[in-house]
Amino acid sequence: MRRLLPVVAALAAMCLFGLAVYSVLGTLKSSKNHSEKPTATKALVYLPGTVYLVQSGHIYSLTNLTFTELKAPDFDWVQVAPAPGGDLLAVAYAGVYSNVYLLGPQGQLLRTVLQESSSQYFGNHWAYYPRVSPNGSTLFFVSDWYDPDSAYNVDFQVQSVPFASPGDRPQVWSEPYLYYQGGDVSPIPLANGGVIYVKYAVATGTGATYGQLAYVTSPGATPVFLTTPAQDCAEPALSPTGTEMAMVCTNNQLQTTTLQVASWNGTSLGPPTVVATGPLPASPTWAPDGKSLIYLNTPLTDRSSPFQVWWIPKVTARKPGTPEQVTQDLDFTATSAPVWYS
Repeated sequence: MRRLLPVVAALAAMCLFGLAVYSVLGTLKSSKNHSEKPTATKALVYLPGTVYLVQSGHIYSLTNLTFTELKAPDFDWVQVAPAPGGDLLAVAYAGVYSNVYLLGPQGQLLRTVLQESSSQYFGNHWAYYPRVSPNGSTLFFVSDWYDPDSAYNVDFQVQSVPFASPGDRPQVWSEPYLYYQGGDVSPIPLANGGVIYVKYAVATGTGATYGQLAYVTSPGATPVFLTTPAQDCAEPALSPTGTEMAMVCTNNQLQTTTLQVASWNGTSLGPPTVVATGPLPASPTWAPDGKSLIYLNTPLTDRSSPFQVWWIPKVTARKPGTPEQVTQDLDFTATSAPVWYS
């Protein structure tokens, strides 16, 4: 039976990722199977600079209305994130583990950042949500943690390693609650050395999973919660100015999901403004100038449709712009926030 525990742990972790961590989204991809390759179509709205997105295990760049597939290794790419100098951090999924690589702007493999595979089953890990600190010295990510005596109980925690020496022993920044609530994800390293992340928990009585934005000033510090359980917020994105936070919140309503923006003063969030509504807004990303947002969402009348790119102009204005659909007939991976470079 002990030999079966790693398999049970793997299955439990994947269920967590699908049901708890991604509870705001409902699903990694839409239920509709047909979609075009991005290279077979054009964007509907011009976005300055270059945007990187993931579809069906491949990475694409969008420049001047045109999509180009990156010449990355033939891995199952599931997430991208910004890296210093205009490079990309990319997560490649491989069943019982995921590795993180540093890619150049055209997809060329520069180096392996996190090697999470092992010949020993318990040595395999998942690494997701990589993010480099503003000074470029530290890599933050989330990795699965489990109790060896209860290997089925797998949750994610925020860790960090030196970006130049990622093989060093990780520092642990968060201790997840236990028992199937998903753990801690989506770290945002701050210029002051602290970290914002999402902590998932299970409500007493109802058993519903909810997310809260948490802020810690140092590894293992007691988190300060920036949102309430009733708000049920996740997927935070800090503006380039460091003064505005975008986030996806459900307000504990199964049929209502909103994209919200709130001011951030370094210690707390201001009152949020709803800038877009359902069915499933996901993965907000700020424009390089901090004046607009893109995000992923299904068409506003069809919850089961593939995820498209949407754009909100003047998102920090007193009256934010109306969301505009940027793509159609595509199906982007909703749990990979776009990367937008100028």
